[in-house]
Amino acid sequence: MAHCSTLMGQLLQLIPRHVFDHLVDTHAWQGPDARKFTYWSHLVTMLFGQWSARKSLRDVVFSVNRQGHKLYHLGLPEVKRSTLSDANKLRPAVIFEKTYYKLYERLSAEFAPQPQKATPIKIIDATTIDLCAAVFPWAKFRTRKGAIKLHTVLTGLLPQCVLVTDGKTHDRQAVQDLHFEPGDLLIFDRAYLDYAWLYRLHQDGVWFVTRLKSNSCYEVIQEQTAAGPVLADQVIRLSSPQGQACYPELLRRVHYRDPETGQEYVFLTNRLDLSALEVAELYRRRWQIELFFKWIKQNLKIKAFYGTSKNAVLIQIWTALIAYLLLVWVKFKTKAGWGLLELTRLAQTMLLERMDLWALLGLRPPDNRQPLLFN
Repeated sequence: MAHCSTLMGQLLQLIPRHVFDHLVDTHAWQGPDARKFTYWSHLVTMLFGQWSARKSLRDVVFSVNRQGHKLYHLGLPEVKRSTLSDANKLRPAVIFEKTYYKLYERLSAEFAPQPQKATPIKIIDATTIDLCAAVFPWAKFRTRKGAIKLHTVLTGLLPQCVLVTDGKTHDRQAVQDLHFEPGDLLIFDRAYLDYAWLYRLHQDGVWFVTRLKSNSCYEVIQEQTAAGPVLADQVIRLSSPQGQACYPELLRRVHYRDPETGQEYVFLTNRLDLSALEVAELYRRRWQIELFFKWIKQNLKIKAFYGTSKNAVLIQIWTALIAYLLLVWVKFKTKAGWGLLELTRLAQTMLLERMDLWALLGLRPPDNRQPLLFN
C-alpha cells in the first residue's frame, strides 16, 4: 500500500517552503532567534489551530501535543504554551503577511493564466472585530470598547489586499494610499465617498461605482431616458465650491428602485458608457464582500485571539487568511463539486487522518504524483 500523508500534510505541501524560508531569512532579524520551535513550526501550529477550530492557546497546545504521533512527518516538535505565546508576541508578523501575499500572487496566476479581457472588478469594504478595551488597550475604538478593522480589497473570492487598523481609523482614510491599475473597476459604499480621492482615481484611469449621499449638491447637465426600475439617469456636475474644486469633471447619477424590495438607491459613477441597469447590477456585486466577511468570522478563528498583543493578533489574522487561501485553491481545483464550507468541515474533522485528498477531490493524475500549486 502506497504511503499517504495526512490531510494537513497535503495542504501544507501547497505552500512553497523555499519562499517561506527566504522570507524568514529576510525578516527574522527583527525578532528573537528561533531554536527548536522554528518559524515553519510556528506557521504549522497556527494553521492547525485555524483548520481544527481551536478556541484558545491552551486548546491549540493541548491538541497538537496529543497528536504528536501524527505530526512527526511535518517536523513539528512538542509545543509549549509559553513558547507559542512568546513566538506570537515577539516574532515579526510581517513574515506571515508577506507569505500570504506571495501565495495570493501565485494563486491569482493559477486562476487566470491568460490575460483577462473583462474589466477587473475590485470590491472595497471594511469589517469591525470587537475587542475588550481592558485586554487589548492598543486597539483604540471607543472609551470603553476596543476594536480592530480589516480593510479589504476583494477580487472574486480572493482578498487582494487586507489592511489591519484600530477601530478608530476611518474607512476612507485607510484606502487613500492604495494603488490601483488603470482599467480597474472599484465598487464601494458611501463610507468611502471622498471627491478628491475619486478624482485621483479618475485621473489614473480607474473606474468606480458607489452611492451618492443625500446631501450632495449637484446640477443636472443631461437627462437620459429612464424606464422600469430606473427612476432617473443623469449626467451631473458637482455644484458646491468644495465639490467643484475636488472633482471638476462630469459624473453619472443613477436613481434605481429594487423591484424585489422596493428599496431606492442613488448610484454615482464615472462610467458614462454603461446602461443604468448595468450600473445597478455592478453595485449589487458589492454584497460578495459582505458574504466573505461573514464566512471568515464564522469559519476561521479571527474573533477569539490566542494572544493580546498587537503582533499576536496580526499573526493570527494572517495565518487565518493563509488557511482560507489554500482552501479556496482546493475548491477551484476540485472536480467533485466540493464547496468551500464542505472543505472546511472536512479539514476540521479529518485534518490528521491519512487519506488521499487529491483522489477524494478527483485530482489524482495518471502518473500518481501529487498535483502541486507551485513549481
